[in-house]
Amino acid sequence: MADVNVPLYPHPLDGDCTTEHLTFREQYLRRFSCEIRSKPNWTEKILDRKLFVKWLREAVWLDSISYYSKVLRWSKDDVEFIWREFTEGYLPYVEKLRSKGGAAAGVEPDMDNVWRTDSLVDDATRQQLIDAVATLENVPEDQKDWHPGSKRQVLDLVHPSMWPIVYGRSINIFTGKPIELPDDAIENNFSDNFCWLPSEFEVTADGKVKIASYINNLTAPGQRELFSPILEKIFRGFVPLFNHVLADLRMKKYDFKRVKSPDEYEPNYLPYVDFVLPEVWEEKWEELLGEFERGDPLTVDFAKHIEVARQFEEDEDAEENEDAEENEYEHYDQNDYDREFEDQKDAWLSASSEGWGNLHDDPEEKERFKAVPLQVREMGVLGSTIWTPPPITDEIKLEGKIAKVIVKLANIILTPEKPVYEGGSWHVEAMMNERIVSTGIYYYAQENITESRLAFRRTNPDMEELQRHLPQQSNWAVIHDLHTEGHSVQEIGGIVTKENRAITFPNVYQHQVQPFELVDKTKPGYRKVLVFFLCDPSEENHVPTSRIVAPQQPGARKDMEDALRGGPLGRLPEEVFRLILEELPPAISKEEAEKYRADLMYERSEYFEDNELVHGTRYHLCEH
Repeated sequence: MADVNVPLYPHPLDGDCTTEHLTFREQYLRRFSCEIRSKPNWTEKILDRKLFVKWLREAVWLDSISYYSKVLRWSKDDVEFIWREFTEGYLPYVEKLRSKGGAAAGVEPDMDNVWRTDSLVDDATRQQLIDAVATLENVPEDQKDWHPGSKRQVLDLVHPSMWPIVYGRSINIFTGKPIELPDDAIENNFSDNFCWLPSEFEVTADGKVKIASYINNLTAPGQRELFSPILEKIFRGFVPLFNHVLADLRMKKYDFKRVKSPDEYEPNYLPYVDFVLPEVWEEKWEELLGEFERGDPLTVDFAKHIEVARQFEEDEDAEENEDAEENEYEHYDQNDYDREFEDQKDAWLSASSEGWGNLHDDPEEKERFKAVPLQVREMGVLGSTIWTPPPITDEIKLEGKIAKVIVKLANIILTPEKPVYEGGSWHVEAMMNERIVSTGIYYYAQENITESRLAFRRTNPDMEELQRHLPQQSNWAVIHDLHTEGHSVQEIGGIVTKENRAITFPNVYQHQVQPFELVDKTKPGYRKVLVFFLCDPSEENHVPTSRIVAPQQPGARKDMEDALRGGPLGRLPEEVFRLILEELPPAISKEEAEKYRADLMYERSEYFEDNELVHGTRYHLCEH
């Protein structure tokens, strides 16, 4: 296999992967793009301008549930940009992948640096996986491994925290000596005690996969023969997904900005506020949509109608209207509206989770919101650079390389007694020991559960320096659609986790499993996942693999002896070899492995609990 020496990929614990906050303008452009590209047959529908206009109308109401929704949004520049990004960026690339066929044919971009496919493998392979996993599921109740703290809802079938590398205890097959913590381990970023154990997946130049070393916790007799052929076919489907994530990471697509934040910020509450009257905005918005639907040049400029509104108030021929306008708008209180809006926010957010079409079904609520003037703010500068596919070069792609992969299999099981899964915590995967740079999840089976999402967020830079230079009560929070106090992290969206969908994403994004529950509360339900954690494929990443780490499970003791015999030690005289075997530590029992798992989980939870690289730093923009 070819070894290509490339620099390490970004990792969340490197300390230099924070990204600047996204503006509200960028957020609604991204949200619209992801929503449209998640629709069935979007590549055929996207060129229908009438349908596109319908989606834009819905998007305006979706964006109205934002914390600072009273800000003018969706200008002609936004419409032109997002249309160009669809037709010149996403659409031609997806069609190009489809035309090539093969494993990449169903691959599509989701949010930036996240990739998905709904055609990872054929039905026969998926059924083979289901049948193979059944051999792990169908064990006596007292042998089932419920994940600690999961209220017996998460069933671990293959989990890397069981029988991990234990420094000073796990044995190197080639030397017969314990594996030690790397000499260059960085304090506070490496675990001193444990490391998940990757396997070696050989990927040929044409994308075929051979699992070249055992998969940790699939070491019982017959399991390798059963699972390896299936997992090889599935990982082959993941190769193009991982290639895209790696290429995005190399380009730092996780920090790609369509909209640049302002260079300077101003006080939020000014004596006079520029705004567009709601009835004027609605009229001009429909005019803009009409221009777009006809394919005409977009000419509607909302900024011009700020002046129209002011001139209307000052017009001597409109004194009667002036009084009405003053009563309705002159004493408009920003603070009062903020409080009133916050009271309604939760209800609107709940409605939005059911889809665009269900937003603002209440005519009174819709009319109430339409009566709010839209403030004209500097919301950042929209650039000209649209999304482009990342170049997947020979040095990046996994083909022709050995991938270091950690495997996990788990089920979330709901019952009438426990019908709700409350969701997971925000986290990144593992520590610097493993240097996981991307995660691939295959949702291969589910039954009788509601829709759920995998949510993502990013860590933003420390805001201490920014706080010192912001004016009191600045418009920073308005521009970025954030609160004036909190932690420097920002949610960037989520992706639906439906059956037969595969998702890959970078570890520089934190992720969280969103809640779901039973559809029919009288019957059980489940979701089953296969996870591949991809360790940094760079040559500089020296994480030990199962090629050199002897199996540690009691049932695999003979495999360990066979592995040692097949290595350099096996060429020693038999009596010497036997003496070496006698010096080896005993196999790790299940009870001991569970204790190691508890120690590993405690160590990592303690490390990440207040880690600013993951949870961000605390800020309070009202204090100077």
